[in-house]
Amino acid sequence: GYFIQGDDVVTWVVGHVLHQAEPGDYDDKYIRWRPQNLPIVPDEWKLLVTDSSRQQFEIVKDLISKADVIVNAGDPDREGQLLVDEVLYYVGNTKPVQRILLNALDEKSIRSALDDLRDNKDFHNLYQSALARARADWLIGMNATRAFTTKYFKRLVVGRVQTPTLAMIVKRQEEIDNFVPQPYWLLTTVYK
Repeated sequence: GYFIQGDDVVTWVVGHVLHQAEPGDYDDKYIRWRPQNLPIVPDEWKLLVTDSSRQQFEIVKDLISKADVIVNAGDPDREGQLLVDEVLYYVGNTKPVQRILLNALDEKSIRSALDDLRDNKDFHNLYQSALARARADWLIGMNATRAFTTKYFKRLVVGRVQTPTLAMIVKRQEEIDNFVPQPYWLLTTVYK
């Protein structure tokens, strides 16, 4: 779950060690899918430790409690920022956090990035952006899926990205299925 290099300890989170709570985790009334309970909008968002990551989460949590300074080496994008920051917030970390931005893993690039550590707070907007996307996905997915499923009595999964993508595929397939050949001409010229 970690390794030691000199005075430093390196650990990792593999994907989402935390996940958003399901509606039933907020209130038992949401366990059964009923249209009168929609929309579901949490007053306070909950995260839960993912069962498959529990052992690694406990290692990371213990190491955070022993650290003087934490360096966030998550992927240099909004999802990478979210994965590390949500763990730090979840465990109530109050220790200083620095951010390393690695674009390559060769020794020269790593040393250069270590010489240019930044305050993790500088990336809070990146975290907020990822959090907004995750919560929008949850709100649309949980509410729209339940709404359509209870209305049509058939499991219909609805998602912020999935649904418009499937709509494009269906539209294209309909164009292919309803294709009517049209005459056309090619212009050919001969010149010297």
